[in-house]
Amino acid sequence: MDIFNYKHFTTILFTSIYGVFGIYHLLSYIVLRHKILLYYFILIIGLTLHYSLIFIHDASFSEQVKLMAYNVSPITAIITTFGLLMFTKSYFNISPINHRTLFSIYKVLILILAGLPVVYILNHFIIKLEWLRNILIITAAITALSTTFLCLFSGFRLYNSEKFNKYYLYSYTPYLLGSFLYIGAWFSQKYFNVDTDLVILLTSILVTFQLVLFSLLISYKYKSIEDNTIKIQVEANSKLTTEVEKQTKHLQIAKQDLEYQNEELEKVNKLKNKLFSLLTHDVRGPLNNVGTIIEMIESQLEESELKEITKKLKNEVTDRISMVNVLLDWSYNQLEGVSLDKKLCDLDTVFNSIKKEFERMANDKGIEIELAISCRELFIDENMLKVILRNLTSNAIKFSEKGQKIILSSKCTSDIVEIGVKDFGLGMNTDWQNTSKSNNAPTVREGTVGEKGTGFGLMITKDFVEMNGGTISCKSEINKGTEFILSFKTATNEQVAPKI
Repeated sequence: MDIFNYKHFTTILFTSIYGVFGIYHLLSYIVLRHKILLYYFILIIGLTLHYSLIFIHDASFSEQVKLMAYNVSPITAIITTFGLLMFTKSYFNISPINHRTLFSIYKVLILILAGLPVVYILNHFIIKLEWLRNILIITAAITALSTTFLCLFSGFRLYNSEKFNKYYLYSYTPYLLGSFLYIGAWFSQKYFNVDTDLVILLTSILVTFQLVLFSLLISYKYKSIEDNTIKIQVEANSKLTTEVEKQTKHLQIAKQDLEYQNEELEKVNKLKNKLFSLLTHDVRGPLNNVGTIIEMIESQLEESELKEITKKLKNEVTDRISMVNVLLDWSYNQLEGVSLDKKLCDLDTVFNSIKKEFERMANDKGIEIELAISCRELFIDENMLKVILRNLTSNAIKFSEKGQKIILSSKCTSDIVEIGVKDFGLGMNTDWQNTSKSNNAPTVREGTVGEKGTGFGLMITKDFVEMNGGTISCKSEINKGTEFILSFKTATNEQVAPKI
């Protein structure tokens, strides 16, 4: 094989090797997404293109093709230099935070390498100044040398900053020697017409060896990084496991404390239930008996000062009985485990029961209780309905003047049953629901003849209505009266037992 063919063979061989390396690192970048692999690909692809141009320049191509290769070769050299610069910067993790001055130098060289191809192309196609072309080529060569020295300096400067930095210098040595040999051969051939084929071959071998070393170095570095990452993750998981176990123990202790508190609370609730049960039977009953006895005494007395005193006493006892009833109804609503006993109620019976219950209280003020029953049945808890009507009727009597009347009504549509309690007395604030929520306490008012109240009546009424799936609304005008409207849906999925 003659020298010419041997030279062609070596050029094609090394170009192929560089191309394979470039494709390998491009695929590695696509998979791993490490920027250093992209920069290394740029370095290698620059070398591949540069050696391809050498082959074109030396082979039996036309003079026009050789001239084109000659003109393009500075750009491929700049691409290679740019790739080396970015690769080194990424490898050493040079940033304005940890290496400010070094980062600035790299930034200047990167700007020069980015600008040189632009100016070179503009000069080649537009300006066409030979002396400017020569200056740009020399500038590119000087920049390449500067980059080589900067990378070498970075290796020495950051030798001990990280574990794998020292290996960069060892791997960089072949490239450094190859760069000096290649640049020297280029100057010798250009200005002194010296045969540089052997130097180019040696440079190619050194660069190939350097590519192998750099590839191994990158592999080991990222393997080390992954090992450290796994180690950190294992340590973090271990700490997390310990913390979870610690928190789990705290939660178990807290759970035990909560269970103990729940047991104590259950005991207190049972005690509270017993207490209210005692109040219901041992307080409300005797008070009712006292009221009855006073009525009997009053009926036996003739008109006298003693009868007036007895009458006032009876009114006081009646007020207190009403207060106790409301408070016990309200406390019943607060008890845990209250369940509904809904059934189809006869509104005729319920309304007449309420009218009879408040007949004496109404007669004392000359008030008439009128019933207007259009709808005669409602699916509801009957006891709760009586509590609701009792509270509203009591309030209506309390805030009505003598000689007025109260209307208890019911009407229905296809899907709604409305219960109404209307008076023509003092009127009230229709925003009572929001007022009671914000104050967290009932509002106490006096009736038309000084009757006392607790203010709990409307609260328990609202709660019982909502427990039965209904809504309550209020219409009122001062000194013209008040009307409460309770709305309940007629539709229900519950089965009502047939009457026997």
